[in-house]
Amino acid sequence: MTTYKEIFGKPVKVLSTDLDNTSATGQIWYNSTSGKFKSLLVNSAWVSSGHMVTTRRAISNGFGAQTAGVTVGGYDPGYFNVTEEYNGSGWSSGGAYPVSKYYMASAGTATAGVAAGGGDPVVATVCEYDGSTWTAVTSIPTATKGMQRAGTQTASIFGGGDQPTMVQTVYEYNGSSWTSGGSMATLRSYGGGSGAQTAALFFGGSAGPPGVTALTEEYNGASWTTVNSMPAGKQNPGFGNDSGTSSAIASGGYLTDRLTTAFDYDGTNWASIPSLSNKMSQSASGAGTSSGTYMAGGTSTGPAINITEEYNVSTNVITAAAWASGGTMPSPRLNGGQGIGTKTAAANFGGNTTSITYPYTTTTYEYDGATWSSGGARSDAVSAGSAFGPLTAGVTFGGYQYPPNVSIDGTEEYNGASWSEGGALGTSRYDAGGAGTLTAGMAIGGQHRPNPSPVRQSSVELYNGTAWTGGTALPTATNAMASGGTQTATIIAGGAQPPSPHAGNSYDFNGSSWTTNASPVFNQAKAYGSGGPTSQTDFLLAGGNVSPSYPSLVLCELFNGTTWGTQPSMAVARTGQKMNGQAASATTTIVAGGTPPPTGVNTSETFTAETTALNIKDITTS
Repeated sequence: MTTYKEIFGKPVKVLSTDLDNTSATGQIWYNSTSGKFKSLLVNSAWVSSGHMVTTRRAISNGFGAQTAGVTVGGYDPGYFNVTEEYNGSGWSSGGAYPVSKYYMASAGTATAGVAAGGGDPVVATVCEYDGSTWTAVTSIPTATKGMQRAGTQTASIFGGGDQPTMVQTVYEYNGSSWTSGGSMATLRSYGGGSGAQTAALFFGGSAGPPGVTALTEEYNGASWTTVNSMPAGKQNPGFGNDSGTSSAIASGGYLTDRLTTAFDYDGTNWASIPSLSNKMSQSASGAGTSSGTYMAGGTSTGPAINITEEYNVSTNVITAAAWASGGTMPSPRLNGGQGIGTKTAAANFGGNTTSITYPYTTTTYEYDGATWSSGGARSDAVSAGSAFGPLTAGVTFGGYQYPPNVSIDGTEEYNGASWSEGGALGTSRYDAGGAGTLTAGMAIGGQHRPNPSPVRQSSVELYNGTAWTGGTALPTATNAMASGGTQTATIIAGGAQPPSPHAGNSYDFNGSSWTTNASPVFNQAKAYGSGGPTSQTDFLLAGGNVSPSYPSLVLCELFNGTTWGTQPSMAVARTGQKMNGQAASATTTIVAGGTPPPTGVNTSETFTAETTALNIKDITTS
């Protein structure tokens, strides 16, 4: 009998723990601790990812890589000139396109892209992207929309589409001028395209005579050859891989309805791969490889969507970032409640517990990771106070009292069971930012209100566990911001600044000075959002509201220390809630309560960031 070692040249290892790197792929080992044979397998799956910034459909373009992808334009209900960039987990805004169009075709990399055509009406416009700015270059010879595409900024191919009738025409671009390529065998538009200028693959789409096609053609730089068709026709599919014709992906799309099906091409044949979780067509795609790509936006039933799904073929199992339901508080916490702690040891207090009426409550609710229960009562009944610290060493300060319609300077400290008085602020304030710990905390900005008119603040105060002293002022007076971090590594985002009721700024503090960050991408002018945790490089901004009608938001985004990227939305729209973010990562945060008016909500939600783990499987005889 042939042994495993004779076949693979390696014996079965006996280990007390599992192998922990990709070099274990295909190997078999025996885990002496669990008493099981194990192996590391390749995993193929779609997982959800961060939502697009702008909800739109009729995109059907994209370029770059899975961790550095770009898409532009779209429709719903008007035409868009927005550009968005994908970092592998979320989206951020890029440079605006010179014209607002849909069904443009694009190719290249995130820092060297090219986009051509679009409608309606159809145009011959061509622009190049350098990673931040679009620049108009030589127009394509004929105005066209819905073309297939492949290649790079300096060696790309665009073919088919509507002018406005369907064509077989092909054009090649060398980075400065256009020349005619060999005509396709099929009249085709709104199909998929992948590969290189001299090794391109066009597939699916609408074909002439009218109908959805499964036909596939390969291009060698001069002429097209019809090769094996997809298992089923689809137009407006997602597509990926710009390296050649040896592999490609066709995901989602439309036949008689929007599709979830996905196919993979190996250079000869198409085969089914795992399906999308959602029906998706007219989406952003075209980045990455057949083993690492995405689809985003488009449509599932008609109206535009903003969801993203990411496809990976690897030895890792990827678990998407997500919000999950937490425990339900005994009553709603709305209109400026505060929070301390983490998602397994939290407290919420202040604000209202029934509706937006007065007076405010002194009630505290504590959370143990599963259940909310009553904690110690506060001395001051306020809304819009601020807080920082863990459950057993928390601090709340300031706030708004009605009556008599003023800000307060009080500070209270929580030991996990009861509240005690702390040192008074130098300036009373509400809607301030808070950061730090019991012995090294911060009060940031806010509003000071000596009845009747509030005065927005730029002042900062530092807390040592006993008393407040002056700190370095903010660059701009701000209130209602989300905040987090420590006394020497602080971050704030959003809020309200004069003269606008909302602000889109973000600032970092290093212990001595403030610097300006990139602005948040979702509804940049956002106030009363919730932020956490204690890290400048892993800061989650959730919910809030925007003018002019001040709707509560479900939208979320994450700051990695350099850029903001979108994240999955909360299940419940919230504003005025506080995130309990006294931890080292966004994955330990919880949001609870909040408004929409008039009665608020008593639910809570916890956040878990995207994780990866090796796809280790037990070997069984069944």
